[in-house]
Amino acid sequence: MIPTGARVAIAAAAMALTACANPTSAVQPGAQENPMQNATRDRAAILETLHNVARGADLRQWDTVRSAFAGRVVLDYGVPELLTPEEIVARWQPLLSAFDSTQHVIRDEQVSFVGPDLARVRSRFQAAHHLAGAAGGELWSLDGGYEHELARAASGWKVTRMRMIPGASTGNAALLERARERAGLAAPPAPDYRVEHVRFSSQGAELVGVLHLPARAGEGERLPAVAVLGSWTTVKEQMPSLYAQRLAPAGFAALTFDFRGFGESEGTPRHEESPARKIEDLRAAVAFLSAHPAVDAGRLGLVGVCASSGYIAAEAADDPRVRSVVMIAPWLHDAALAASVYGGPEGVADRVRKGREARARFESTGEVSAVPAVSTTDASAAMFGPFDYYLDVRRGGIPQWGNRFAVMSWPGWLEFDALASAPRLRAPTLIVHSEEGAIPDGAKRFAAAMPVAPRVVWMAGTQFHFYDDPATVDRASQEAAAHLRATLSGR
Repeated sequence: MIPTGARVAIAAAAMALTACANPTSAVQPGAQENPMQNATRDRAAILETLHNVARGADLRQWDTVRSAFAGRVVLDYGVPELLTPEEIVARWQPLLSAFDSTQHVIRDEQVSFVGPDLARVRSRFQAAHHLAGAAGGELWSLDGGYEHELARAASGWKVTRMRMIPGASTGNAALLERARERAGLAAPPAPDYRVEHVRFSSQGAELVGVLHLPARAGEGERLPAVAVLGSWTTVKEQMPSLYAQRLAPAGFAALTFDFRGFGESEGTPRHEESPARKIEDLRAAVAFLSAHPAVDAGRLGLVGVCASSGYIAAEAADDPRVRSVVMIAPWLHDAALAASVYGGPEGVADRVRKGREARARFESTGEVSAVPAVSTTDASAAMFGPFDYYLDVRRGGIPQWGNRFAVMSWPGWLEFDALASAPRLRAPTLIVHSEEGAIPDGAKRFAAAMPVAPRVVWMAGTQFHFYDDPATVDRASQEAAAHLRATLSGR
């Protein structure tokens, strides 16, 4: 039975949240909407979604909570995790239900639109928790901030990211542990790495990243560091995070970040796969790591999965700060290999023509012509076929990725010669690949052209095994850690 005072508090909180969640819109049904009215309507819908999470949790209306989330959510209460709505509710429901009452109030919301279908919200919160008869006090309150990202879906705006930044704690903080005991929950295991949310600049645009650090690293210790990058079109929450989460406990500061125009980072046009632009961003990441107080600037490396292997090779070949290179399932093409993949010279020429037309349209009108990055039904997609990794929300098909490909990307991508840097690359290099992976001939030709032979490890598995198959990622990460440990052991 919930005490009367707690029931009143919950009712008041629900009324307050409802009032915040349903601001009066200036748009009348059936009226012609202008852009400002559209933004007003969207802002109201976005805030309603956020307040539905708070209200649903306080009133234990878990279907309401589930419906506010996208298919996979970056939930960050200290360490970012990719979770389904069901997994989030499975964590919250027993713990919050163990309190006699809770009240989450969100205020001071600042909504910004990244595009017509993507928004970010910064807000403040106060979370009050009540547990009757608890030794040391029945109330505990936590203030702090939220950072949310929401994407427009067919059924409305859905939360794709939720980060809680704790602030002042008042009252009996031991209530959290008491609630766990009441619910029969064990304390969550301590992660073997910690994270630092970071931002740095590349060509005037702000890039957003996550620096993974070993949990056991001592204060003031300077660590060997790597930037970890993924396949083309991808964001940091896909394959890069899986490798960074394994390299950090192995003793490395492992940076993942979104390139310009992707994920959380600034930059236009969005979703442009530009090797030249990404190599510039890589150089900015190397500069950031070199200056970070937890990093030994004399022990820097780069780890690339798939397409980013060509980018890290180009950066490392021209930047003496990069002392070690790891390529995992590398996609390394030149003109001949590109033609073999994209329908011969005619297929390449057709894509290049469309890309140049799209570039001219963008420069003239600001319009970004985009197609799906992956599709089984749209033949114009950058990858046309049953590429399950990208199409399954439980794998790489996460909302944060967006599944978009700017058509203007084709010339830069197809005309990029990833093999050209091989004769200039002198940093110790490891190549981990599979004969079943994407264009293994590119890796063989790259290795043969290097002035110092790299170490090459051939494994079993398809290209996508290297993206998220636990056993394959584990072994590839172990090989990477051993190589980095040997080549970044000292100055």
